[in-house]
Amino acid sequence: MMLKILIVDDENDAIEALEWKLNRYLNDIVIEKCNSPIEAISVVETFQPDIVFLDIHMPAMNGFEFLTNLKHLKFNLIFTTAYDDMAIRVSRLTDIFYILKPVDKDDLLEVFEKAKLKGKDGYLEQKITFLKQHLLDYTS
Repeated sequence: MMLKILIVDDENDAIEALEWKLNRYLNDIVIEKCNSPIEAISVVETFQPDIVFLDIHMPAMNGFEFLTNLKHLKFNLIFTTAYDDMAIRVSRLTDIFYILKPVDKDDLLEVFEKAKLKGKDGYLEQKITFLKQHLLDYTS
């Protein structure tokens, strides 16, 4: 079964590096990518990804705002961030996955396997609401 992956990041270099690693180390995947979270909203609706790699800090709309603008949150989420303080807080507050940039191969494979095994649990919306309430000072 092919897994659909969406990468949302405002940095093209980060998108290309992650895409290269995913294609190099994983099988049976299809990748879509967006450097605009605003455009990615419609991509989520049409592509219906299984896993979304999402940058948190982006201009115009941050990762949390992107998530709250989606109609359907039926995918596993892996935050990609260069800010380890944010990653640590996310991991302490929820079981949403994260990976630090620049993305390390071993970290990528580990978090991908966890996300893949977890399945789409349907609680992403509740987790995002909880995170927004507890991370307001980090999301603007």
